[in-house]
Amino acid sequence: MNHEDAKSTKGSQRTSLKKQEFLRLYYEEGAMRAFRLLFVLLTLAFAAFAAEKKPWKDMYLQVGDIKMHYLDAGSGTRQLIFVPGLMMIAEVWKEQISYFTARGFHVLALDPRSQGLTTKTEAGNTYHQQAADLFVFLKNLGIEHPILVGWSAGVTVLLEYISSPETLQPEFLVLVDGAPTLLNQDDYTYGQTMQQARNLLLSIEDDRAKFADQFVRGMFKSRQPELLYQEILTGSSKTPTGTVVALFFDLFTGDRRSALPRVTVPTLIVMTAERRALGEYMQAKIPRSKLEVIPDAGHALFLEKPQAFNQTLEKFFGEQ
Repeated sequence: MNHEDAKSTKGSQRTSLKKQEFLRLYYEEGAMRAFRLLFVLLTLAFAAFAAEKKPWKDMYLQVGDIKMHYLDAGSGTRQLIFVPGLMMIAEVWKEQISYFTARGFHVLALDPRSQGLTTKTEAGNTYHQQAADLFVFLKNLGIEHPILVGWSAGVTVLLEYISSPETLQPEFLVLVDGAPTLLNQDDYTYGQTMQQARNLLLSIEDDRAKFADQFVRGMFKSRQPELLYQEILTGSSKTPTGTVVALFFDLFTGDRRSALPRVTVPTLIVMTAERRALGEYMQAKIPRSKLEVIPDAGHALFLEKPQAFNQTLEKFFGEQ
């Protein structure tokens, strides 16, 4: 073989190797594309399956100037309504929805004005307005004497609701780790100082994401799965920052203590161990009330200790 033939053979071999390498990369890339597509399809299928397995229906109802999102589950004759706290959404009550629907209750959990999937408004972001929204919500659904459960700022909503002469009396009230006011007074030492309130509001304005992360993680006494934190954070992010500040301002400057003696229906007060003294204060003011303390739990006690919380409510409902 002369020099030119050898050179030609080597060139052909290099070309063949390049073709083989190209084909190998092509098929490997195709396999990766197929794998990624399969992963996406499986993820979507799993999400669709999970959505189908939810024990509730996502519903919307026109309530005055807003379209209110709520979860609807069960078909019992007793109506159980859950109201979440500031920034929170209806899904935080997921452990209660499945538990009480299985026990024959018709359960509704709502997203208050400017929270979750409910309409966001620039005006009306007060707890007096949220109570008015609750009144219209119940009226439009024809619900007359429900059991009302409010957590945290949801307690404020229920105290505003019960204070209105227009509202129909609920069957029971359940007040979960909330307070009639968040600011300390001369005769009330269960809240925060003015400086603490100011610092909280400024922290929201300075770095909403950092505030929310600390706020959500601080709602639990024990460490929770990261997925739970992220679910709550995602839900809380749906409330505009201006609304968060406005609602906190209402909590700090409003004083609903005068509403406590006007609660005439059987009332269950559920508190963490750290807020037992506040619970005792509220129990002394509400005529037909009972205090229960959930040990070893943080502010989101119904998520951290769902079995103890659910059984406490069920027992109270059965005793009345």
